[in-house]
Amino acid sequence: MNRVSSLDRDKVWKFIEHFTDLAAGAATVGVLAVADRAGLLSALAEAGWITPARLAEDRFDARYVEEILSALASAGVVEHDPETGRFRLPAETAACLADATSPYLMAGWLDLLPAVMGSIDTLAAAAVSGGGVPLNSFDDRVVVGIDRSNSPASRILLTRRWLPMLPELVARLEHGIRVADIGCGSGTAALSMARAYPASTVVGYDIDPRAIERARHETAASGLSNVSFEAITGEEIPHGFDLITTFDVIHDLPDPYAVLVRIREALNPGGTYFMMEPNAGPTLADNINPWGTLLYGISVLYCLPQSLVGNGPGLGAAWGPVRAEELCRRAGFTHFRRLEIDNPFSAFYEVRP
Repeated sequence: MNRVSSLDRDKVWKFIEHFTDLAAGAATVGVLAVADRAGLLSALAEAGWITPARLAEDRFDARYVEEILSALASAGVVEHDPETGRFRLPAETAACLADATSPYLMAGWLDLLPAVMGSIDTLAAAAVSGGGVPLNSFDDRVVVGIDRSNSPASRILLTRRWLPMLPELVARLEHGIRVADIGCGSGTAALSMARAYPASTVVGYDIDPRAIERARHETAASGLSNVSFEAITGEEIPHGFDLITTFDVIHDLPDPYAVLVRIREALNPGGTYFMMEPNAGPTLADNINPWGTLLYGISVLYCLPQSLVGNGPGLGAAWGPVRAEELCRRAGFTHFRRLEIDNPFSAFYEVRP
């Protein structure tokens, strides 16, 4: 029997519609990335209702602006008034796409997703032959994307909402303790803690020299003297810290167990490990939703390949709280508590030896 002739055509067309939605979303991310890098989103956020010609003027090419705004209007990103031909980026949308001071900013995905898409051939080869893809194999834009994705919330919420869930720890930070941020990336979390708690000393560690260079540049610009950065692995961090933090790091590691053991050993008596990981349910069924789709997607394109380097366990971004606790306890921690922080994207844990 011909395979095609036996298909349920209604189901075929239903999937075609679904795939069209998927492809439209991917195309919209691409258009948004173009608009973001051109400066069009920030200009639109400031303009209010405006025609493409007026928005373009001397800053942009009018024909590109017209097509970009049309694409974004069709996707429901911008509003369009057909009677006047004007477009507008609503303030709520601008807070997610064009405001660097907003804790809701998601524009980092406009760097991150196109960057990892550039590694599809390498990832496809790994999917056939096995093995991992090291961090330095990914485009430099990945570092920018991660920084832009994580920085707004870390800069605004870390010392105002997240750490205050542990008031005794905050009191110690205010008095002065030693802090290590492992997998610090471009340094936003470390810099935020150093700024908020000037009596404490903060050191950021990361294996990516590109990220460390960005962190040191930001430190120089900040004028802070109680924060520094070093390019070493998590297994190499020295002992003697009262607080160790990781933000979306453990699931990316080729040897997360060894790093967790090192974190436990590096903590002073009475020290705290503050861990943030993606907010995922314990099973696939719990993650069948848009956030789960994005989480599994970025795991395939970026997180999982890194963690498989050197026969790593490949935790994946959606490894969830149950396995997180199991791994921490196997590494020798006796206290593991999920903090009641309302965040759709991240889960926060207080972990102690």
